[in-house]
Amino acid sequence: MRSRSSRILSEEVVPHLKGPHPHPRSRSAALRYSAILFAAFLVVFGLIVWFTEGNNLRAKQNDLSSRARTLSGSLQLTLEGDASYLQLLALDRASGKLTAQLFQERAGQYVQAHPQLINITWVDADFRITDVSPLAPNRQIVGLQLNLPEPKRVSALARERRKPVYTHPFEAIQGRPSFEIWVPVFRGDTFLGLFGGVYSCDKLLQQLAAQTQPHLYHLSLNDSSGGLLATMPQMQLLDRDFYKEMPVTDPESGVMLRVTRYQVRSDWRLYLLKAVSLLLIMGMSYTLWTLKLEIDERKRAEEEIKKQAALLEEEITERQAAQESLQEQAALLEEEVSERWQAEEALRESEERLRLLLDSTGEAIYGVDIDGKCTFCNRACLRMLGYQNEGDLLGKNIHDIMHHSYPDGRHMPQEECSAHTAMLQGKGSHVDDEVFWGADGSSFPVEYWSYPQVKDDKVVGAVVAFINTTERRHLEEQFRQSQKMESIGRLAGGVAHDFNNMLSVISGAAELSKRKLEDGEPIGQYLELIINAARRSSDITRQLLAFSRKEVVSPKPVQLNRLIEDSLKILTRLISEDVKLSFHPAPELWSIMIAPSQVDQILMNLAVNARDAMPEGGSLAIETANVQIASHYAYLHPDARPGEYVLLSVSDTGHGMDKMTAAHIFEPFFTTKGQGKGTGLGLSTVYGIVTQNGGFINVYSEPGQGAVFKIYLPRLQESEATPQGPLPAERRISGTVLLVEDEEMLLWLTTRLLEEMGLTVIQAQSPLEALEISRQRGAEIDLLLTDVVMPEMNGRELAERVKESLPEMNVLFMSGHTSDNVLQRGVIEAGMHYIQKPLEMEKLNRKISEMLAQRQKP
Repeated sequence: MRSRSSRILSEEVVPHLKGPHPHPRSRSAALRYSAILFAAFLVVFGLIVWFTEGNNLRAKQNDLSSRARTLSGSLQLTLEGDASYLQLLALDRASGKLTAQLFQERAGQYVQAHPQLINITWVDADFRITDVSPLAPNRQIVGLQLNLPEPKRVSALARERRKPVYTHPFEAIQGRPSFEIWVPVFRGDTFLGLFGGVYSCDKLLQQLAAQTQPHLYHLSLNDSSGGLLATMPQMQLLDRDFYKEMPVTDPESGVMLRVTRYQVRSDWRLYLLKAVSLLLIMGMSYTLWTLKLEIDERKRAEEEIKKQAALLEEEITERQAAQESLQEQAALLEEEVSERWQAEEALRESEERLRLLLDSTGEAIYGVDIDGKCTFCNRACLRMLGYQNEGDLLGKNIHDIMHHSYPDGRHMPQEECSAHTAMLQGKGSHVDDEVFWGADGSSFPVEYWSYPQVKDDKVVGAVVAFINTTERRHLEEQFRQSQKMESIGRLAGGVAHDFNNMLSVISGAAELSKRKLEDGEPIGQYLELIINAARRSSDITRQLLAFSRKEVVSPKPVQLNRLIEDSLKILTRLISEDVKLSFHPAPELWSIMIAPSQVDQILMNLAVNARDAMPEGGSLAIETANVQIASHYAYLHPDARPGEYVLLSVSDTGHGMDKMTAAHIFEPFFTTKGQGKGTGLGLSTVYGIVTQNGGFINVYSEPGQGAVFKIYLPRLQESEATPQGPLPAERRISGTVLLVEDEEMLLWLTTRLLEEMGLTVIQAQSPLEALEISRQRGAEIDLLLTDVVMPEMNGRELAERVKESLPEMNVLFMSGHTSDNVLQRGVIEAGMHYIQKPLEMEKLNRKISEMLAQRQKP
């Protein structure tokens, strides 16, 4: 049927299409129609050109506006994301979950992943910067008050509004335009502080480079007054008529994004396109003219085609019936295919969820079959073992790859592997002291758990999860080392306590004996030697307490040269015999305010550090000097402040260190020594003491050229120093003192010293006895002099019990024991009086005189 219809079309329709040319009069009419069409096309062409130019300008403006909104929105999303993270830190801070170490880890990782942030700062409720991340390049701001005008204003505004607030743009410490966001932290209605994020305008702008077309648009960040904060390199002339400004931050902060289009020269290809379009229109007019002639002929041919269509309709009807039958079969097949596709899709989604779950865990997980061959592994497993893809492990014996040896290097057969043996027995296993081997041939300690896979009551394999315990073991070693140092410190503090008590007896007895002699007697010289030796022993005790870090820190005006000279002997014992120690004091050195024990700590830590740097011997030099720090020096050294300082310089001729090592030496637990040879706390202690006393420290070192530690401590102005001369030896005071001391010898000697001063002494050898005396004879007692650490109760508790019945009682605490017990019970607090053992008659006389004089004032 179909072949017959095709034959009819070819025999009857085609001859009509190839008929004779139209009549000349028809050609004349067609020519007129073509001229009219040609004129109409010219008008249309002009309108198209006019509309095209206008639309081109509008398209440029719309594209510019759309591009500016998109880029501004991208920056705003970045800022909102960073603000959300700071609010998460604020919530953790308010809930107490965020410690200084966690802050450094989390904030450091976030700043590294988001380069638009210069740093993240934690400011406490007093608006003092207590922590910053990253710490190394921003250490100079830790401890400073938030006094810059703009951050100070906005941080106060954030606290008032209780929501994040942006600052106006300003120039950061690094010298680059930036702005900050401050997020307040509250626990209920209590203000805890603020988290601040410093944004670099340059880094924010660089993030948009990949989102724009650099040959079409130029980007810059401006403030609300039009000032330039950051800009991209200008590639060509800017079109000042085509720009758009969009806000990045809130109007109060005023950071704006400006998008400007480059000037584009008129393209010769556009003119060529217009010319070609005109030619096409002319050609189209001619084509229409000829087409008009052909259409007339085709109309006649269509009539013939309609006749043939009737013949084809019968064939189509037959084919439709056949097609309906095929459609019914196709529908059934499609339904079956759809059901299979849904089942396969559900299976793929299930496998994808399982893979995502395994790859999202921090623990390494892998599976093995009954023969020990790897069946699957997650990303953490590949990362820990150092492999790139699953193909390196799948189908291979996992024991031969990563668990083939014991920790000591001996070969481990698969039969002795705990995970494999437990799998065969259908049991789980846990091992916390094994090693696995990576792709590079290195081993690392692990803790792993193995669980059998059971199918139809039959073991078909096992799942093993393991973690790398290297960091945990390192922390455990640091903790053990810290405990060791704490034990040594407690031992040193205990020895110092007992030694101070004995020194009090020796020095007191010698002073009493000397006062009983007449002038000129030879035995007085020997007594003076005993007193001087006791005082020198007291200095040694103070140095021992400095080593144990247990001495009560009491800053006072000191002469640094004198303290260094007193410490030279103990320093000589610390260093080896092949290290030459020299001291070069500066004449007329200024006084400083510091606890003498802290100077001993600085010298001993630096001396030990220098000794370890010179295993084959060398020179250790200590120098002092008066220096004036200028403002330009302080600008180049962020830790420094302009002013007058006393310089303590400690230099050695050891192996030195590179810049990377020098950048970390003041961090706690950082050490370049082998395991068990150093705690990493010595230089961090030095840094803490120097900064605590308002100074700063610089290190100069090169590999193989030794090291120089320069410590700058603020000069004590003359107006601040309040030296007190000794009281005349013959001055006597009067009053009644209740003396409480559990050491019998020290009780007897202190009684003699007080009686020699002219005081009446009531003795009590225990706190309970002292309480009974205070209840019976409280009216006649002028002063309570008590030891701090005693059985039954300590000195602080005794004083509180006595003041319940005698609230006006003056209390003077004394102790040779300065352990944590003394510090925790607040002996050294405002309004309390304290004197250190061993007792010297002159200092004791001065202290008691002051306290009795204050009581006599109305």
